[in-house]
Amino acid sequence: MTDTAPLLGERYQRLELIGEGGSAFVYRAFDTRVGRDVALKILHDYVIPADRKRFEREIRTLARISHPGVISIYDLGNDEEGKLYFTMQLLDGGAFSTLGPMEDSPELLERFFRASFEVLDTLGHLHSVGMIHRDLTPQNILLGKEGRPRVMDFGLVYLSEGTRDLTRSGYTLGTPHYMAPEQAKGLEIGPFSDLYAFGAVMYRTLTGSVMFDADNDQSVLFQHVYEEPILPLERNPILPEVLSSGVMKFLEKRPADRPGSGIEARNLLGGVQKQVWSEHVSGQYRGGRARAGVHPRGVADPSNLEQIWELNTGAEVAWPAALTAGREGLTLGSREGSLRLMDYLGQVRQTFKVADEVTAPALLEGSTVTFGAWDGHLHHFDLSNGLNGQELWRFRTRAEITASPTRWKNQLWIPSRDGSLYALEGQTGELLWSYKAAGPLSASPLVWSCTALIADEQGWLHGLDARTGKSLWKLQLGAVHATPALSPRAGGGAVLLVPCWGGELHALALEKRGGYLYPAHDALLWSYDLEGELWASPTVYQGRVYVVSWTGKIHALTLEEGDDLWERNIGGRLTASPIYSEGILYLGNEENQLLALRADQGAVLWQKRFPVGIQATPLIREETLYAAFMDGTVRAFR
Repeated sequence: MTDTAPLLGERYQRLELIGEGGSAFVYRAFDTRVGRDVALKILHDYVIPADRKRFEREIRTLARISHPGVISIYDLGNDEEGKLYFTMQLLDGGAFSTLGPMEDSPELLERFFRASFEVLDTLGHLHSVGMIHRDLTPQNILLGKEGRPRVMDFGLVYLSEGTRDLTRSGYTLGTPHYMAPEQAKGLEIGPFSDLYAFGAVMYRTLTGSVMFDADNDQSVLFQHVYEEPILPLERNPILPEVLSSGVMKFLEKRPADRPGSGIEARNLLGGVQKQVWSEHVSGQYRGGRARAGVHPRGVADPSNLEQIWELNTGAEVAWPAALTAGREGLTLGSREGSLRLMDYLGQVRQTFKVADEVTAPALLEGSTVTFGAWDGHLHHFDLSNGLNGQELWRFRTRAEITASPTRWKNQLWIPSRDGSLYALEGQTGELLWSYKAAGPLSASPLVWSCTALIADEQGWLHGLDARTGKSLWKLQLGAVHATPALSPRAGGGAVLLVPCWGGELHALALEKRGGYLYPAHDALLWSYDLEGELWASPTVYQGRVYVVSWTGKIHALTLEEGDDLWERNIGGRLTASPIYSEGILYLGNEENQLLALRADQGAVLWQKRFPVGIQATPLIREETLYAAFMDGTVRAFR
């Protein structure tokens, strides 16, 4: 419709078509009376009485709901031809499924959990007033620009005081790909039916695939009733295992085996989130396989941090060491040839003695730990079997190991200073494949989609097929010692931040094609010269990059343009990578300082001096800051 067309209801200028359902068109429209864009939903020219009834029910239902998680209705009327319409809040953030497919980035996981909790709160409200939505799909949960989800499309809503004609046995309404088994069979429905549907929405979001698919609706419904879905982790191996299994609890066939209410579902998902943060994210170097340096569940007020314990291990800790944490405790390697497992009260639980220095961060997964040593051995221990643990297997590379291993699916990747990346079977340590880079590998591998990313000391950046190790592409930038970092970008791509030892930080745009990441056409977004060697990895969160150099300066830059936001000279050599948590940056230097800075402006909120400096990357876990000092002392602050 053109600008010269008559206004609908003497008020609305109809713009482009943005959606179409079984009974109505949805347009973007402009409300000339109040000066805002709205969504205009108008009934089709020819609809059967049942569809008109559902359209009218949607209007009545929306009009009676006042909740921030439900899309708002503004106005209703009839067009010039007498067709019924109503206007509602316009949301431009896309369907709920645009939050995925999920990558192992704390930022993306945080966004998914936050949106999921809001949907569950909304469902809890609807169920408390006797409403069952009955048609939850990704397209019926839309996101605002700020990422807040709102439930819409209430044409099939079940109202406890009526509408029995739409719930009688044998009469099935809804969207097959997201329909609960009891709804597919025409049996009694309840809140548990909506929670199954939302479980299917989460499944689609996390994996990029619907649970079941077939040539016709009846076959899809049959699978919902009788067949078990493929585990989310099998469709998307980047998912945390606890998240994969948690979503499956929403998808039990028997209603009694699912959460029975929005509150129960929220508690279930909240427990999953806690495990993801405290075990999956903190158990990996720099918090997740994107290596972004983000640790959620941070300290509420760092200005009040007080030391709660101190442990002197008596063994020197050197770059590129880092604390990792998980269910079994904290791990820290040393130059004396050992890895220590400490509990959260500051006591050593186990010490794993090996033949050479352990400076690379360990990987903690459940009750196992994997770490490399300078003699080229990768060790894999079971932590649950006795005081000294049980070594399940070890693998010998051809040179020193100075980087943390990375898990992908059933594979463990370990880089070596002979330039080889080895992919091992995680249970047995058997070699699956290897890839030879141009120079030594000191940085940990990253993974995004099915792409493994490594950077070598000869200046080459390599993109590999994660399944086979075959080269997809490579670029030459500059020698890399510190591990790069990845940040999500619109459209499923990412920005890769590559810290070159000579002092330049490069930002590369990577786009997703055929399930892999490739450099975009104009891949180099920007380069920034820090005028000092880069031994520390960059940290990135919500469009901002934080990077430190050996000169003692920390810079905050915009992710897309590399523009300066702020700069602070802390002094002292900075080799430990900064950590971001809840709006705060934590970092330590070799000149005996440990600091907390406001990430938005660089103001120092807290700082302490100690007898010795820091080269190891600190850790935030469950509102506690942990730091390891060069003399082997570990301190906890809360």
